[in-house]
Amino acid sequence: MNATKPRRADPEPTSRGGPLAVAVRDAVRFDRSEIDIASGLLAAIPVAAVLAIGTIAWSAVAGVTMGAGAMLVGVAWRVGGGRPPLAVLATDAAIMALSTFVGCVTGSVSWLHLAVLVVWSLAGGLLVALGNRGGVVGTQAIIAFVVFGRFSQPADAALGLAGLVLAGGGAQVLFLSIVRWPPPLRGQRAVTAAGYQELARLATASWDTSTLPAATALDQADAALSSPTLFGDPAVMTLRSLVTEGRRIRVELAAIHLLTRRRHEEATQDEPLDRGAQRVLELAGTVLALAARAIEGDRAAAAELPRHLERLSSDTAEHALEPSASGLSLSRRLAALAGQLRAVAALAVTAGEASGLRARRPLAYTNRPLDGVRTGLAVIRANARLDSPVGRHALRLAVVVLVAEVLSRHLPLSRSYWMVVAAATTLRPEFGATFTRGAERAGGTALGVGLAGAIAVALHPSGAATVVLVGVLAWAGYATFRASFAVGFAFITAVVVFLLNAISPDTLATAWARLLDTLVGGALGLIAYAVWPTWSQTSARNALADLIGVAREYVKATLAAITAGRQANVQEMRPLSRRVRLARTQAEATVARSLSEPETRRIDAGQSQGALAAMRRLVQAAHVLRLDAEEERSRRPVPSLAPFATDLDTLLADVDATFRAGRDGPSPAPPAALPDLRARYDELERAAPHDADNEALLTELDEIVDAANGLASLAGLESADGNVELQNQ
Repeated sequence: MNATKPRRADPEPTSRGGPLAVAVRDAVRFDRSEIDIASGLLAAIPVAAVLAIGTIAWSAVAGVTMGAGAMLVGVAWRVGGGRPPLAVLATDAAIMALSTFVGCVTGSVSWLHLAVLVVWSLAGGLLVALGNRGGVVGTQAIIAFVVFGRFSQPADAALGLAGLVLAGGGAQVLFLSIVRWPPPLRGQRAVTAAGYQELARLATASWDTSTLPAATALDQADAALSSPTLFGDPAVMTLRSLVTEGRRIRVELAAIHLLTRRRHEEATQDEPLDRGAQRVLELAGTVLALAARAIEGDRAAAAELPRHLERLSSDTAEHALEPSASGLSLSRRLAALAGQLRAVAALAVTAGEASGLRARRPLAYTNRPLDGVRTGLAVIRANARLDSPVGRHALRLAVVVLVAEVLSRHLPLSRSYWMVVAAATTLRPEFGATFTRGAERAGGTALGVGLAGAIAVALHPSGAATVVLVGVLAWAGYATFRASFAVGFAFITAVVVFLLNAISPDTLATAWARLLDTLVGGALGLIAYAVWPTWSQTSARNALADLIGVAREYVKATLAAITAGRQANVQEMRPLSRRVRLARTQAEATVARSLSEPETRRIDAGQSQGALAAMRRLVQAAHVLRLDAEEERSRRPVPSLAPFATDLDTLLADVDATFRAGRDGPSPAPPAALPDLRARYDELERAAPHDADNEALLTELDEIVDAANGLASLAGLESADGNVELQNQ
């Protein structure tokens, strides 16, 4: 049990060229599979509608203002993709209206206007902490303040202008609410089915395949089922149950992949690898794919499910490996998976049975918006400090926007507020994202200006033709945003040009001013970042430390249940497992951002990738132990496990502190000596009875020892056992 086997090393990140080359390459990326014609059309219809209605009912200025509000709210949806996040879009419309009012009423007092602009920019920068959609809302608040703040108005007129912005944004939200109402839960069923399609792919994938895509898809389904809904049907609870079951199946598949890898490593020519597990996984993949189709209402798939479930049950019953540690664990996990799939099949058929209008009823408490607001505020407060990348970004953004605003008032530029907007929208907390977005905006603006100029020369649109043209261009922009920000932004640039053309018909001059102002403002933002950069090295190390910390809690809770001989509490373990997965997602994304930065500023590639690989091994082994501990069966206490669990917790705490301190920061006081996990493991092995259950436990603990000692070596800590793998994690 002590022998250390060679581990398959995760591939090192391949070089993609210098950071600037990578930024430009990412900027010109175009993914045709991300084009969404239908969603683009849905977002474009309100833009053209409010432009026409406002122009006919009031004036061209009113129509353009409402069109701008609808356009920006549409951008907030399409940049993020997915189903329209109605709460986010409504918040965006309200904040833009507030920004418009404040910008207009303070516009006549220069010092007050600039002071409020700094506050607005700080707040908008901090919203990046809430993710991409928070960043979009913050950016658009700055845009509304800057653009409409150039038109100083008394309070009543400013309120009217803000009302037009709110009406346009509100029209977008109302329209999207209406068009997604008639097919009850169709969107929710589709996104839940997408999660099960990812699980089907995971079931038949190789054992080194990441489970994160499946987890992300299930998170999206959970978000769709938690969004505010006025009407629903009984299937809503079924869909939520399917998401819960899907998350457990994901963990089960991760454990099975680990155990299958072990069986592969143990196989010899005299004892070839048993193929029964592979057949069970292939059938599981088929059942999951059929369940996904059944969730969406495919009756043929629902009819096929019983036959495949019968085959799955039969093959699982036949898959009786010899009672070795890995064989017993794998058999248990496959049997548990089969049981979960039988439950999922029944739920999938129920969820796919669409109910009619008579079955619908108002749903109370479909979500808890105040909890979300409190959580968001807590995240913003946690990032409102200079040692946070988000906090530094907010301060840099406020300074750059203030400087750009002052310069714009003294430069001979037409519509110079676009320069301020370009500077604000170019800046991002990360190096790669800032330069990629700068390249996208510059290229997209040039394309959009060229497109608008060509259309103006060829068609000379006016009146109703302008409305139609704005609608078509908005459709193209919204449809292609996810495929390429640069291309989507090019069409939106053309939309802005023709919106302004409805007020002051001089398309070519407007287009040229848009290009010049955007290039100047974008350059200002890039220069500001180059002078005052924010590197991700520290945040990447902290993200790795966070992952180690939450994994430590997960392992500690699992081993505590096994030590006491009690069944692990599912309600306790599931949130811990979810926190580990979210921390891993965050760590991988932060490390990837850091590795895109200049070599002298990035995190150590070998250390970070090795730590991620070691953590994956440790957590997978913990998954196997947790699933065994959650089974309803009698079990004996293992008091001899307590010293091992204590030493493991101490070692992971030391590694956490070392990663968090980093090489350049103040080093924590070094531990007198790291716990000798291998010696503790040997003691446990000698004390434990030699039965199948304990052999299975020792197998997973052996994996945990190797992974934990590997982490210690990567952190630069001396391991007491003196036999740690340095490079093969």
